[in-house]
Amino acid sequence: QKGAAEVSSRSLLCSSLQLLDKNGKGGTRGWFVIPQDDPLVLYIYAAPQDVRAHTSIPLLGYQVRDVPQSESRHLFQLVQSRQVFTFVADTEELKQRWMKAMARSAAGITEEEEEEDEAE
Repeated sequence: QKGAAEVSSRSLLCSSLQLLDKNGKGGTRGWFVIPQDDPLVLYIYAAPQDVRAHTSIPLLGYQVRDVPQSESRHLFQLVQSRQVFTFVADTEELKQRWMKAMARSAAGITEEEEEEDEAE
């Protein structure tokens, strides 16, 4: 397992986000990373200096949904059948960056594959 700092230095995207609980009330703020060398998985660390991710979400097959501005919070969701994760970003710009990165990962698109069309 790689520490958050090491993974963040080679990531497609990393930042602080909040993951809301099921009823959308409270939630945990953490450090979220999509690593370059494992771009189809979202790793969630409690803090940027943590050594071990406490949760990981395989992004493949998820739909990314925008949640219209609610209570001036920047919300978006990952949805797959009954599984829904709701995230809160600090800014609209950060929300858009995460939605784009997650949508690419969910579709199985990794940065490297664009350059060299590699078969698995």
